[in-house]
Amino acid sequence: MRKHESTPQFDNPIVNFQSLANYLPIVYSSVKTTDDSTMRFIPAVILTALLGVVYWIGATIFTDRIERDIAQRSNQAVATLPDVNINVDGRDVTLIGNVNTQSERSEAKQLVDSVWGVRASQNELNVFKTFKLRASNNEIEGLKIEGTIDRRNSISELKQTLKPLSPEINLDFGARPMVNSAEKLQIGTGNLLLLNHGELTIDNAELVLSGLAADETVRSMIETNLIEKHAMLAPLDVIANIDVASSLTQACRTKLDTVLDQNTVLFEFDQHDILDEQKINIEQFSDLLHECPGSLLIEAHADHDGSEKYNLLLSKKRAQAVTDILLENGIDLSRIESFFYGETRPIASNESESERSYNRRVELQYVQPSAPNQLQQATIISSQSTE
Repeated sequence: MRKHESTPQFDNPIVNFQSLANYLPIVYSSVKTTDDSTMRFIPAVILTALLGVVYWIGATIFTDRIERDIAQRSNQAVATLPDVNINVDGRDVTLIGNVNTQSERSEAKQLVDSVWGVRASQNELNVFKTFKLRASNNEIEGLKIEGTIDRRNSISELKQTLKPLSPEINLDFGARPMVNSAEKLQIGTGNLLLLNHGELTIDNAELVLSGLAADETVRSMIETNLIEKHAMLAPLDVIANIDVASSLTQACRTKLDTVLDQNTVLFEFDQHDILDEQKINIEQFSDLLHECPGSLLIEAHADHDGSEKYNLLLSKKRAQAVTDILLENGIDLSRIESFFYGETRPIASNESESERSYNRRVELQYVQPSAPNQLQQATIISSQSTE
């Protein structure tokens, strides 16, 4: 792309054309020859060359002005997409940068194509992936971490820190950058390792740590850690659902270990019926609730196909379908709490059918008899700022 540098000496092309024309007699008179044919030929050559120079200067000036005008109006057109940048070459525009979804990528090109004067546009925008990390730790399988985060360097740093534990790490990168993401991962996994067994999830909205602590001292230590690190964890909501191991029987702990990695029920497109192979996961949680005190948290979701209102209703139907199976298996309704989020909490990008299938889901979470401890990040910041 040309640099948009000012050229004040050619601000008025017409004046400069006249100035250049004034030089023609001088140039002509400087040519001394006795050959009449040569005398007739040389002025024509000089005039042609000078006119070419004048044309080039004028074209450069006006092209520069056109590029600046198109760049300004194109940037205004995509002002609602802050990570989109515009490059202009003549009347051709190239879009570079990042957007959240494929629809935003298409929208950006349409906005630029609608700008008057744009001849063609090339879309080189990158679509961010969804930030979603899930980690689990137990005596049988050890530490497992999977999902998509923002930076490749964060993966390397995490692997180096956890290297002595030989964890199973399957992480991708390319999600929208998160403030202090590496520190958030270190804090989350560090506290997860303090639990006898547990699960950690981190997305763009919250950090959730759940599991079983050896005793009250460990649970208190984890909660204190999360509170002290609230500035580094901001702006995420931090939820700690941690119980003490002594409050559960060995049978409960064994069953809990079994169901931890089988807590997701998937659905066919636009359906809320439970497939036979998915009922097994729900029935395992029913067995857990029959054996152990506590309750079950149901969180239902949908992909982004369809309207937001429709998907919210669809996720509600999915939550109810899971609840119905639990009731059929003898679980009291008072021990079931359900939430439905529609399309607002994807764990995959929704760009392909295989990815959307992961978003059509219900997640089951066993809640220990003790009340969950919710540390709302915004509240902590507010309380400390008034001290």
